Amino acid sequence: MLSRILVGIDGSTHADKAFEYATSLAKRFEESHLLIVNIFEKFATVGYSITAELQKDREEMLRKYLDRAKAMGLKSVDIREEEGSSAANQILEIAKRENIDTIVVGSRGQYLAEDFLLGSTSYKLAQSAKCALVIIR
Repeated sequence: MLSRILVGIDGSTHADKAFEYATSLAKRFEESHLLIVNIFEKFATVGYSITAELQKDREEMLRKYLDRAKAMGLKSVDIREEEGSSAANQILEIAKRENIDTIVVGSRGQYLAEDFLLGSTSYKLAQSAKCALVIIR
């Protein structure tokens, strides 16, 4: 049984597909908990006003995903947003801390060129995850 599922979202079409897959898994295993995560990769060159605007957008995006999950009938769902220099490292830390047994992510993020099969986050997760990992194309 899958009891704790983490899905990483960033607003990309791949992340949206990952969300759909993760919610279908959580629905299949009625006792599953779904954790919807967005990681903001903080860069030193981003100013305060831009960071504040991005924070507002992230919060709105997470609320929309939470509402969608609840509308699909999921009873145990939560959202989390964190900052860090590496989305993959943050996801791995959350997975360890929250005893996640399955991570679901899109194969590429919002800002990656079409020429790559996997993005840097999904690639690093594939190399380092200690639990089941599903990468959605």
